[in-house]
Amino acid sequence: MVLPLLAPIVGYLPSGTAAQTSATPIILFEQPSLSDIAGNFFVPPAEHSPPRVGVFTLILWQPNPNQQDGELVPTGWPAGEKTGFYPSAPLARHQAGFRDMPGTSTVQADGDTVGAYITSTDLSAGSHQFKMMITPQIIFAPADQVRPYDQAGRAIVVALELQVPTAMDAHNDGSDTYVNADLVFVDRNRNTKISYGCNLFFNGHPRRRPVGNIAVDSDTQNTMINSAVGLQRDWVTALRGSAVSQGAPWQGWKAFNFAITENNFVSALAALNQRNPDAHASVNPSDYTLVQFHLNAELHFKTSAAELGWSMRHAKIVITDATVLQ
Repeated sequence: MVLPLLAPIVGYLPSGTAAQTSATPIILFEQPSLSDIAGNFFVPPAEHSPPRVGVFTLILWQPNPNQQDGELVPTGWPAGEKTGFYPSAPLARHQAGFRDMPGTSTVQADGDTVGAYITSTDLSAGSHQFKMMITPQIIFAPADQVRPYDQAGRAIVVALELQVPTAMDAHNDGSDTYVNADLVFVDRNRNTKISYGCNLFFNGHPRRRPVGNIAVDSDTQNTMINSAVGLQRDWVTALRGSAVSQGAPWQGWKAFNFAITENNFVSALAALNQRNPDAHASVNPSDYTLVQFHLNAELHFKTSAAELGWSMRHAKIVITDATVLQ
């Protein structure tokens, strides 16, 4: 099912506002403009500190093995060859990499666009369970966290523009590349944490089409509910004009616009309990708080080397009444 694009949002109410009604849209997040990479990119394991809360940042979970402090270094090579995004000069102000040389894993930030190129050749075999990711993310501050389905008939609408010019892998479970838009929900009553992944790109499908699945993340032990934009209707709803989950790299912006309606969320929770009864997850959508959004652009390299290059702009999350989507 493909539904219309969301009408322009003209108002904003923070969470908890008394005048909020079921028809009042809430702009929960809009991707900000970043002037440079400094202060907007972090390596938590190297810095021995958790990610920042309440601000949009880029995160790397593997310390740089080439630097004693584990941090990345400014780099001036045209990483846009891999990401499709060319920041303004000087490049070293807007890019940081594992080494200051062409072809190294590099993160980018300039204005309304962020990007990254990652290659498994920068990590030793077995490093971090044979996976690698640089992710842009927002962990919502407690005061900004909302229960999106606290009012019946609501929907979370996610919009972003993406390009993935580079993806190379062996097309198997030990070597793959993909990009998901992930929303993290927490049931404060049961302490259940769910990572709700909406696949935008999976290299190699339709032969390996990313249909819906339930799994447990080996790192965090969080439950994962995974679906694919435009390829699965039960757990995510593609809006009219949206790109659908892609199976091959591309250059040039594609606009993804999709919703997780209350009905989508209820269907996913029912599937979760059916496929993993030990989860004992609440099936009441109003129990869940939305706590985080990130772009899960990841590669696995256990069976073969892999590389991935992407860039994103204009990400936005709105909570609105589902009837405006019909």
